[in-house]
Amino acid sequence: MDVKVIFDHKVVLALGATAVGIILAVKIDPAAAKEVSIRAIGAAEAFASACKRISEAA
Repeated sequence: MDVKVIFDHKVVLALGATAVGIILAVKIDPAAAKEVSIRAIGAAEAFASACKRISEAA
């Protein structure tokens, strides 16, 4: 019986981001956690935008 398990890099990245989010929520005061979350969302949005422009140019 063969069992194949394939992990996509996006799944690993999402699990890592979730772990970091949980650690931030527990260790940091709420105002600092909110600021970090806002900056992370902004960075992810900029990255997605840049990737879209690169793919459209190719």
